[in-house]
Amino acid sequence: MSLYLAVSANFRTGTSLPSIDDQYNDLWKLAKSLETVGQPINGWFPPADTEANSLLNQAFFPSGVSPAALALAKIDKGSRASDLRTLGVWNGKDDEGAIAYTATYNTSRIPSDLDFSADAVTEFIDYRNVVTLVKAVITIWNPMLVKVAPSGYSKHRIFPDRPPVGWMIYLPFEVSAKQVPEAAQIVPIMAADGKKHQGTLIITTTDTFDVDNSDHVKKANAIETRLVDQDLLPTLREFVTKF
Repeated sequence: MSLYLAVSANFRTGTSLPSIDDQYNDLWKLAKSLETVGQPINGWFPPADTEANSLLNQAFFPSGVSPAALALAKIDKGSRASDLRTLGVWNGKDDEGAIAYTATYNTSRIPSDLDFSADAVTEFIDYRNVVTLVKAVITIWNPMLVKVAPSGYSKHRIFPDRPPVGWMIYLPFEVSAKQVPEAAQIVPIMAADGKKHQGTLIITTTDTFDVDNSDHVKKANAIETRLVDQDLLPTLREFVTKF
């Protein structure tokens, strides 16, 4: 079983980039949510020229982003562009137990993205902790799409021009359990006011998704087919042009 988990989200930044402080604060918000699934707020580090130098500074404090992390980001030439900027953090671990995530903000027609990876992190064996992570991503970035899958699932998807369902997929519109009976759970995501249906998180299985488990792959494939048959899984191009 592959325990390498990848979560990716696509969202819109707007016509201008936020400040480095504001973009880093979004990363801090995600780190705060991950405290509830066993990831301490003081266990994140900013990128630096060497691994050792990275570990000299915490990225976050309970109250917000550390001054050191902001200073490092502001002297990075890659952060000075007016239309594209990537910021990220990691938990200081290599291989087993490693977590890293980056947010690339893009003001062009190409969506911005969040990329989150976790390698053999035991907390993410439990689907409920993964749901906590995805819900936090949705709250912070209001994405048009979130994909959750272990390493290696993409080659098993049915439709190369559409996003894979994998373990979970978030779509920015309402989908009912009746429309996707193969899903283990359908989680409605409500807007901040609690009244408007913002989107739907579709969960293939409440077990830890395993690409070597043919039943898991077949179930994800069945959901992909079911969604496409009902015009509920846009192409990747449509996600760019319509959302």
